[in-house]
Amino acid sequence: MLILTGVIEMLKRFIIGLITVVLLFSVAGCSLAQYSKNNSSSSNTVQNNNQTTIQNSTTQAPDNSGNLSQKKSLRFVVMADSRGSDKGVNSTVVKKILQKIKQLSPQPQFAIMPGDLTDGSIDYSGINAQLSYFKQIVTQFYPVQFFYPGIGNHEMKAGENGEKAFAETFNEFKANFLEGYNRTTYYFDAGETRLFMLNSDHPGEMHKITGKQLDWLKSNIDPSKKYNIFLLHEPPYPTGAEAGNSLDKYPSLRDTFWKVVDNSNSPIVFCGHEHNYSRRLVDKSFNEKIEGTSFNFSKQIYQVITGGFGAPLYTQYTNKKNMVVPPIPQYHFTIVDVDDNGIKVQAVSVEGEIIDSF
Repeated sequence: MLILTGVIEMLKRFIIGLITVVLLFSVAGCSLAQYSKNNSSSSNTVQNNNQTTIQNSTTQAPDNSGNLSQKKSLRFVVMADSRGSDKGVNSTVVKKILQKIKQLSPQPQFAIMPGDLTDGSIDYSGINAQLSYFKQIVTQFYPVQFFYPGIGNHEMKAGENGEKAFAETFNEFKANFLEGYNRTTYYFDAGETRLFMLNSDHPGEMHKITGKQLDWLKSNIDPSKKYNIFLLHEPPYPTGAEAGNSLDKYPSLRDTFWKVVDNSNSPIVFCGHEHNYSRRLVDKSFNEKIEGTSFNFSKQIYQVITGGFGAPLYTQYTNKKNMVVPPIPQYHFTIVDVDDNGIKVQAVSVEGEIIDSF
């Protein structure tokens, strides 16, 4: 009987010991898994001198109107002018820039691209093929809903067919569209920010934001929005390469448009058309009287030209008034961060160097 009691006691101790060992390994396994997860996440982060921090993240889905839900902060990227010799696209630079964007931390919620995505064609089939190829390239990196495209003068080589091809190619993204402009003029909201994409090359309105489009813009300026961001292909105040071939071709209409921008809350303007990066401050020193009409601006507004997504680079520089950053002929993209403290912008070269920050 004593022997049996001893055996039972040994079995109890063995079972208790076995359970203890299993529990210890379970806890250690959980800790190791958590460490591995954390380490894996941090391994996607790269910090380089004078470069942005990089990490993958998920994007935010818009609602049926293209509006993004309220968040404490907003991040997006802007880049224009990616035309080139590979089926109308500079696919090499486009891919390099998108690879850089894929590494940003935090990730942008969307990319917005104001025009000249392709070299263009005089017929529908040609521009349709080029736009489809551009779409094929960029969706290798992000879903199509990530992109908010705009149209430029090169897509409009085909006239109305250029807009038709644009609308058919980019039919997924959601926004509030101006009827009759084939999805090229629209706005959407991201929290307290309203973003407008405009068409400076609509048939009959080349180098202009006027008529129906201007009326639509005025009616959709929301005074409750804290920030207003305007995007269009042709700059109101070009620096030289496209001087006389932008909105400056019609100064009175340009100033009428700029007055709408000036009347909005915390505006900033992003353009392409000139294939470089530059930043100009437009303020009351630009006030003028044209044909008896006085144009008076009250705000200090940055015009940012970010036309370095792959098109041949421009170096011309003739219009130097209030230039903060003269034209920089480098391939690049622009990061925009918006929060309660305001709008912060960084221009980043294809090599990852910050070429401007404000």
